[in-house]
Amino acid sequence: MVGYKTALVTSLGALGLACLLMREPPLPSLEPDPWWGPGRRQPEEDTVRPFKIDIPKEEVADFRTRLSLPLRLTPPLERANFTYGFNSIALAKVVDYWRREYDWREREERLNAFAHYKTRLEGLDIHFLRAKASAQHPKEVKVVPLLLIHGWPGSFVEFYDLLPLLTTPQEGSSVVFEVVCPSIPGYGFSQAPVREGLGIKETGQIFLKLMKRLGFEKFYLQGGDWGSAIATEMATYYPENVMGVHLNMFGSMTAGAIAKLVLGSILPAGFLVAAKDQDKVYPLGETSRWLLSETGYAHIQATKPDTVGGALNQNPVALAAYLLEKFSTWTHKENVFLPDGGLLQEDFPISLDVLLDNVCVYWFTGSITSSMRYYAENLGSRNSAFATENNPCRVPAGLAAFPQEISYTPQSIAAHKFYDIVSYTDQEAGGHFPALERPADLARDLHRFVTAVEARQRMTPA
Repeated sequence: MVGYKTALVTSLGALGLACLLMREPPLPSLEPDPWWGPGRRQPEEDTVRPFKIDIPKEEVADFRTRLSLPLRLTPPLERANFTYGFNSIALAKVVDYWRREYDWREREERLNAFAHYKTRLEGLDIHFLRAKASAQHPKEVKVVPLLLIHGWPGSFVEFYDLLPLLTTPQEGSSVVFEVVCPSIPGYGFSQAPVREGLGIKETGQIFLKLMKRLGFEKFYLQGGDWGSAIATEMATYYPENVMGVHLNMFGSMTAGAIAKLVLGSILPAGFLVAAKDQDKVYPLGETSRWLLSETGYAHIQATKPDTVGGALNQNPVALAAYLLEKFSTWTHKENVFLPDGGLLQEDFPISLDVLLDNVCVYWFTGSITSSMRYYAENLGSRNSAFATENNPCRVPAGLAAFPQEISYTPQSIAAHKFYDIVSYTDQEAGGHFPALERPADLARDLHRFVTAVEARQRMTPA
């Protein structure tokens, strides 16, 4: 008993000291008007140009030729399934479908179902699609602008099933969304920077300029993966422009959050971390081992992205294996124990056509290397993605925690970064790609969050 009391006092003292030492630092400065494009700085253009996805027939033919090359696959280890990575037997089946049944021109038509545009910002051609709110909505339903941001290894392709649920009236919601969905610089049809230094903070500044160019001084944000990091940076830097931020992947690396997380592993359940969250977070050794097993790619991409990118850019089969393996494991952790990683199962939540659409966007734009460089820009010492962790995000936040997400952050830990959590939802199912896996659940959570924020604003005296 004495030992427990001593540990308790010591733990609380350490947590208190961590909180005292955690002073809010100034936000890292940003150059207000950098030039990321090739050559010398050019006069700023404000033109927004319509864009259509129309891959030249010569490039489609080249893709087909490369895809038809004989496979050189190493037989998998017996009963290894996906524990060593993409099982080569399953990969052969994916390639066979890709060769025989997948029709790029048909899929290209689907991708053009929404209006696409490009505009020049800070020297780069930035691609975005725009989904306008339905004109058929009750007068009491308000149209609000939403910036919707993807991550890696995703793209704008992730959002095609989600967008109709955002742009049309939904039961219990007081809003519909006017959605702007850009491609991160160096991803898909957005031009890549030609010099070092473009990370999440810089991307946030570009996306703020994009929204202002489109006439939106104030707007909501939604994102997961890098999209979550960019949205968090924007909400931290530009609270006067961001009305609320909704995330389906989030964390907190403040001194207080880290201290609470560590101390929660030795204190009784419910003391610092809610009892219902204990099994999702602890033991820390087990969760850390799983993260280590799943993040080797991030270390490679943060250090030598061009080496791997140079290889993946030569062959679509290699690119598909590298990207699709993440969709297997990150939708459900147990998929590594299935021979096909779950990808070819009838109940897999994402169709193979959609998965291949995403791979094809990377292939036809040649953007795999520049997309992986984003890790080097954000995880390196020169431009750390964690530089603003101790700067609080004070705008209203909605957090949707999906059970198969790569990592789980309880509300009590997230609150060290997000000071105004309006909604925190433990979702019943889903993983890292909810816009693809559970679009109805993600849309419902976003509608509820924004409806709550709008109601609170109406109640606030002017």
